[in-house]
Amino acid sequence: MCIAIYKPQDKTISKKTLELCYNNNPDGAGFMFAENKELKIHKGFFEFDKFYQAYKEHEAKKCVIHFRIKTHGKVDEINCHPFRINNSMGFVHNGTITGFGNDTFSDTIQFNESILQKLVGKWGNLALFQDPIVDLIENRIGWSKLIMLDRHGNHKIFNEQKGEWSGGIWYSNSTYKPAPKYPIQTSWGKYDWGRHYKNKQLTHSDSSDLIAQSVFKEGDLCQVIKPIKDHSTGSTIDVGEYVEIVKCNKDGSVDIITDTDDPKQPFVFYNVSTTRLMNHEFAEYWD
Repeated sequence: MCIAIYKPQDKTISKKTLELCYNNNPDGAGFMFAENKELKIHKGFFEFDKFYQAYKEHEAKKCVIHFRIKTHGKVDEINCHPFRINNSMGFVHNGTITGFGNDTFSDTIQFNESILQKLVGKWGNLALFQDPIVDLIENRIGWSKLIMLDRHGNHKIFNEQKGEWSGGIWYSNSTYKPAPKYPIQTSWGKYDWGRHYKNKQLTHSDSSDLIAQSVFKEGDLCQVIKPIKDHSTGSTIDVGEYVEIVKCNKDGSVDIITDTDDPKQPFVFYNVSTTRLMNHEFAEYWD
């Protein structure tokens, strides 16, 4: 699923926040910026200290940053973001794009080669900043988010409303947020865990409504703590997998999207109980 970040010039992201992003998305990091009418890309960092050492030199500049969690493709430098569309434009991606990706190359690489590079090759870089093209791409990528940056420093966030702004910086999901360290012991089955939300200790009996209304929201990246099964298809999601919330329902359940073994068929699970999910934005503790 990953996290993509847009940082305007002279805005600062703390080392602690960047390290949290890396720890939550540890399959490769990278960043890009424009300088002297050139697009500079630094990527292939598999240790946080090496990433931060490279990034620190450029932290005052307008930057686009990416920390990866593998869905499709190998964990290697080739599959690390950002990617070049051409010599003067690059992008990063958070999410999964239906119909692309295999065991070797990520869905992002194949989407770039099949769609973005062909669009730019035919109509030029400005095509990706035009409203009709933006609408087409946003509809094609579904719940995914993209950040484009060119060599002049122009940027565009696709599906911006599905991420969030904090301190003047845009994050594609909530895995940049620290979890408050207030462990609570509860017993909710084999995978015991607890929450602390706005100084309120939640018990199993009083948490359902508050969690549904306040804790989980569209676009959140969550980890599965109890297996999820779709009884109509027999499809399952195992403990430890990452999913994205695409809808919060009035009954307190959520709809989520995940990958299947077939990259052409990412699957939506409907009416999932929030007790089966762990939200990175809040404190969750396992026994």
